[in-house]
Amino acid sequence: AVVSTQSTGEVAQLVHNKVERKTLKQTIMTQVYGVTLYGGREQIRGKLIDQGVDAIDAGRCAAYLSALTFKAVGELFTQAQQIQEWLNNAAYEFAGTGAPVSWTTPLGLPCVQPYTKEKRQVVQTSFQAINKVVAKPSMAVNKRKQRTAFPPNFVHSLDSTHMLMTAIKCHQHGIPFAAVHDSYWTLPCHVDAMNTYLRRQFAILYSFDILKELKESFEKSCPEVAFGELPRSGQLDINSVIDSEYFFS
Repeated sequence: AVVSTQSTGEVAQLVHNKVERKTLKQTIMTQVYGVTLYGGREQIRGKLIDQGVDAIDAGRCAAYLSALTFKAVGELFTQAQQIQEWLNNAAYEFAGTGAPVSWTTPLGLPCVQPYTKEKRQVVQTSFQAINKVVAKPSMAVNKRKQRTAFPPNFVHSLDSTHMLMTAIKCHQHGIPFAAVHDSYWTLPCHVDAMNTYLRRQFAILYSFDILKELKESFEKSCPEVAFGELPRSGQLDINSVIDSEYFFS
């Protein structure tokens, strides 16, 4: 449901001073995973209820906030959304050949998306019937899942590449390094050095035209497919992250 213009002011008053960081964080972060307007509304509705908003009011407020959130993200991150759209479409075309989407990270790690169509199987026991979902590599690829999962999977593969590049550089300098997801650890006496290395490695990684290389690898794997023009590059000087205090903190 979409809040009518007549009630927009009323709903805006209802959410006044009730929007916290956690209210919208999940919806913003899951847009790259293909969350829909309905899904975003339900996420925000749950957060508002957790914050003590009446269930009926939470539904109206969530519809209002989800629409604003999607609009704001589209306006603020236009080029990022263009890249996501290109990755979505490229993955769909790749999967249309009958093969799972595959690529190689800048460090040479082969990646393959394992998503295939699923078959439900009922297993009857002496106590109950159990529904089992069966998905095997031999089954046909799930083009929809291949499409929606590719942008986050590709970005995660680049994040892991950056982490490994940082770990290698720390090892070369005798600095202990550990990480969980995007949290990098070392001893307090080495934090400044690690901060320098991770910024420099990031700049090195993205000094290459990664999207161009991805497209070329796709064209080599699927020469019969036209993957479309890449989005226009922005004007960011990637070396500026080296001196950015809050780039990684």
